[in-house]
Amino acid sequence: MSHLEETDTENDSEAGNSLSGDTLKILVATDIHLGYKEKDAIRGEDTFVTFEEILQQATKNEVDFILLGGDLFHESKPSPYCIQRCLELLRKYCLSDKPVSIEFLSDQSRNFLSQRVPIVNYEDPNLNIGIPVFSIHGNHDDPTGHKQTSVLDVLASTGLINYFGLWNDLSNVEIRPILLQKGKTKLALYGLSHIKDERLGRLFREKKVHLKKPDGNDWFNMLVLHQNRAARGVKNFIPDSAIPDFMDLVIWGHEHDCKIVPEVTENRVQISQPGSSVATSLASGESLSKNIGLLKVCKQEFVMIPLPLKTVRPFLIDELILENPLSNSYHSEKPSEQAVNQVKEKISQMIEEAKSKYTGPNQAPLPLLRLKVFYYSEQQQFNAVRIGMHFGGRVANPDDIIKLNSFTAKERKKNCNLNLDEDDYEKFVNISEWATSVEDVVMKYFEKDDNRKAMSVLSVKGLTEAVSRFVKHQDDDAFGRIIDKQLKDTVKQLVAMDPEVDKIEEALESIRMQRDQESSNSVQEQDIKMEEVISVSDDERGNNVTEYLLSSDDEVSPISTNTKKAAAKPNARGGRQARGSRGRGGGSTRGKRGKNDSSYGTLDSFCK
Repeated sequence: MSHLEETDTENDSEAGNSLSGDTLKILVATDIHLGYKEKDAIRGEDTFVTFEEILQQATKNEVDFILLGGDLFHESKPSPYCIQRCLELLRKYCLSDKPVSIEFLSDQSRNFLSQRVPIVNYEDPNLNIGIPVFSIHGNHDDPTGHKQTSVLDVLASTGLINYFGLWNDLSNVEIRPILLQKGKTKLALYGLSHIKDERLGRLFREKKVHLKKPDGNDWFNMLVLHQNRAARGVKNFIPDSAIPDFMDLVIWGHEHDCKIVPEVTENRVQISQPGSSVATSLASGESLSKNIGLLKVCKQEFVMIPLPLKTVRPFLIDELILENPLSNSYHSEKPSEQAVNQVKEKISQMIEEAKSKYTGPNQAPLPLLRLKVFYYSEQQQFNAVRIGMHFGGRVANPDDIIKLNSFTAKERKKNCNLNLDEDDYEKFVNISEWATSVEDVVMKYFEKDDNRKAMSVLSVKGLTEAVSRFVKHQDDDAFGRIIDKQLKDTVKQLVAMDPEVDKIEEALESIRMQRDQESSNSVQEQDIKMEEVISVSDDERGNNVTEYLLSSDDEVSPISTNTKKAAAKPNARGGRQARGSRGRGGGSTRGKRGKNDSSYGTLDSFCK
């Protein structure tokens, strides 16, 4: 029998009261993306409505805590309204007099490094936490700004979530788990917030990622991370095989297609991919059913129960291949008009089909649609936005329903060995033409002969990285950090060279050529050094006492594992067990670790 049983969560009483004291109940969700499309008149409230449903499910199922796998927010600097709505919902559902039955066993000062008061929120005497929330950050809500602060730091400072998994040492990753206990069940929860995939992949290959195991063999080991799982380049993802084989379960965030049923990898690790709770793109993976998970752990056995989300807006994706004007059966004198009629008819059919996906009154009434239209001749093209607006009031996204593609591109994709849908495949076709990201624009500008020597002090790599941080994370201080650092490096090299006054320009040119040569010889090393400078905070820079060289031959010193905030030692309450009636942690019984078989029974067979 599979370890996953799709049972009715309301009938769990059959498992017997004897199990409740040993069974950890965890609500698992990832990629909620609060604030996505919040200014859209139709879709603006979608993320908040679904987040409230997730919290309602936690209350309904009386979970011990909620585990979030990153990207709680869609932007690293969310709007005040977005933060306000999040705080309101967390206060509404997470604050109560309900006793918390889990005991916190590990060193809180190590688990919550980024917090000034490193204490798990349900042990804070100033708060009444009924449902604790533990969360890592993702690539959307990662730390940013000159103080390198995440919006999760803001939430953690209110005491409404427990933010963990932040790691600052870019040369070595050492993860110490949060140790929790409920009755005889002991959970080692490992968290790793988002790190650039190329960087983390290199660290895994070099065996510089260390997951510290607790003493004893009676722990259920679980890892939550937020990285590329699907291959998006040779080194731009984390393969399943990189996960240590002692891990019992992995909760994988970042990937939006829902694969919440745990999959067994080659090294016997089981991976659950909850997927996003709201569609943030009109891709095929987003059209899959959206689920969160109710995870029940007892000793070394677990069961993952999918909980379908009923407030998610219906999303349909389909394709239409227009008739070839060169075929004998084609008789229209106006190919574009015939194409428009075919498209309108197809969209009307999709709207009717979407009605079958409605789950109840809590679901948004207008569906999301994506129709991929493949044409043979340019004469069949039409204004896709204008046709889409014809369906305003019937769909949620009239301005981008239709995506026009040439049929030849579809044929090329069919003959391609890459496992990509049309949207992804198009990004790899004529790569020199689609290079339109801000980084590509900057790089292409300085690749021209007339502009190659335009900058004597700043490096192109540094400039593109600063532009990227500014555009993607609204990091206003990225330019200042790069300019300040490279200016000091250049002055340092000039002082060492000691050129004559009339030879300074030649010396600067020599420094530039040396820098370009070093960059071309070790692109990966330059990327690592650049990210270390761009992400280091004011406190970590120590008033510029510590130098992180970009263009010299010196090795970059690893960033200190000390975080941006001076972590205060927990007070006497911080290290205690659950307070008063909130804690039921008794003496722990250590025994031999149960066999981690891929065939688990139902919850009824737990803890016998």
